[in-house]
Amino acid sequence: MKKYRRPSFESVRIVLRHMMTGSQNRRTGLLIVVLTFIGFGRSPLEAQETNIAGVIKDTSAQPMAGVLVRVRSEELGLSFTVVSQKQGRYATPNLLPGRYIVQGFSVDHQSEPMGPLAVRGGQHGQMDLTLNVPLKLPPPHQRMNDADFAIFMPEGKGKGLVESRCTICHTLQRVVSARKTPQEWQKTVNEMRYKFHGKEMPLNHATSEVELIQLDTMADYLGKTFALGVPVDPRVLDQGPESGGLRHPNRNLLGGFFKRPTAYVAMEYSLLPNSMPQDIAVDSEGTAWVSEANTGMLGRFDPNSLTYTRISPSRAKNPKVQMNSIAVDSQDHLWFVDEGTNASLVEFKPKTGEFNSYSLPQYLYPIPPYSSPARLAALRFLQGNIWATGPAANWIVKLEPKTGKTTEYPVAHGSSPYGLAIGGDHRIWFAAEIGNFIGRLDPTTGAIIRYDVPTARSLLRGMVADAEGNLWVAATESGKLLKVDFQNGTLKEFDPPTHDSGPYSVDVDTKRNLIWFSELYADKIARFDPKTNIFVEFPAPSADLGVRRVEVDRRNPNRVWWSGGQSGKIGYIEVIE
Repeated sequence: MKKYRRPSFESVRIVLRHMMTGSQNRRTGLLIVVLTFIGFGRSPLEAQETNIAGVIKDTSAQPMAGVLVRVRSEELGLSFTVVSQKQGRYATPNLLPGRYIVQGFSVDHQSEPMGPLAVRGGQHGQMDLTLNVPLKLPPPHQRMNDADFAIFMPEGKGKGLVESRCTICHTLQRVVSARKTPQEWQKTVNEMRYKFHGKEMPLNHATSEVELIQLDTMADYLGKTFALGVPVDPRVLDQGPESGGLRHPNRNLLGGFFKRPTAYVAMEYSLLPNSMPQDIAVDSEGTAWVSEANTGMLGRFDPNSLTYTRISPSRAKNPKVQMNSIAVDSQDHLWFVDEGTNASLVEFKPKTGEFNSYSLPQYLYPIPPYSSPARLAALRFLQGNIWATGPAANWIVKLEPKTGKTTEYPVAHGSSPYGLAIGGDHRIWFAAEIGNFIGRLDPTTGAIIRYDVPTARSLLRGMVADAEGNLWVAATESGKLLKVDFQNGTLKEFDPPTHDSGPYSVDVDTKRNLIWFSELYADKIARFDPKTNIFVEFPAPSADLGVRRVEVDRRNPNRVWWSGGQSGKIGYIEVIE
């Protein structure tokens, strides 16, 4: 099959600095071991730039700056969002040959979708737009709280217990939207109880006979009330990316970003169906690596050639790989978690194609069928060792690659350690998702110091250390960004401009000490400057991306990559300065 290449991205950046914004595209995939290869780019005859440009005006024929212009190619699985500049001019970065739909969006008006406009190599497509259609977006969506969800729970013996017990760890939305058999509900009650109380409390033991009766009462209520086949109220599902609610397709454009024509580009790339890009990491060359949870494939997105390569890490013994977290070390080696039956941490060396697998400790419930391998949520590197959080097992794990030895550091049961970072004190810091505290682990002694978060049930997720060694934490449920002083554990909470935005993943531009984080519920990616306390929120390329991982590009810190598992997409936001 013929391969295509596109010009270097550096030439694209020069063009963007002149006008506004931009970057990249391409679509769907190379499968090194199993499937196919498809590449896009330019031939030797395409030495000239290939782009789409134009002028966007209002109904009075006045040029409009600060308007979002989205250029989308369904064939290539790509979209680009740029911002109109002076005199209402907009221009895309260098494009691949293809057919594109072009549409503009301001605060309250939009243009008609124009196209498809076909552009060939070296061709400049022209598409002027008029904002002549009212953009009637609904008001910001108000997520339900537990009191709202309780309305959808019929009266019955056990309702009060479910309301009080289940909300220790999560909202009632998970309960009222789920449908299971009575046996599955019984298993869920047992698993959640075990996770909270720990291995020292077997399932056939309770602190009292009363508690055993209460657990059985909960399982019985859930099995009857939320059984398979019972309809789910649409209002319960309309809660955003967490539950797949359907709302206005352009609601991600809500907000006041258009007050000034900041030059930036948002790129969005669609993976093959059912890939589920769970996590994304970026190496020193700016190449993005993706863990495909549903396929067990390792993905590689090259920002220069715009090819997406899929590599199979399957083994002869246990061919099914269940990928989750992924990270790149200082040598540009890939590390990812196989949390399936292999229960291992895998190293991949891109230059040689070599895989090395390290067995992880098993996290086992005391009796079957409630056993499961270790699950790791975050990976970090310190002095040649790999550190990880185990939310289900309530432990921090250290792997020494030279010996293959693993060491587990237990955390209080019910804590669910999620985010992880190496602080300025070279200690291991973690965010307890359910325990609602920040932990500081001494690797030498195993001692843990706990710093409680002021806001109850914040649901702590991503964590990163900034250029000064302080810690930053995304609090999804409280909608806050947290800073932790590594010297004394002092916590400070910051409120992003968008209320209840759902901060989830966080990373840092260490060159300028700028904090980037995803806003799961708001369909935005935000940047915070600790020196000025100023937030800037960038609309995501489309709604319901479900961004659960962001990572700053070390080679180009103006670019922040993201992955949206449930949406099946990856991409980046890049600010053009």
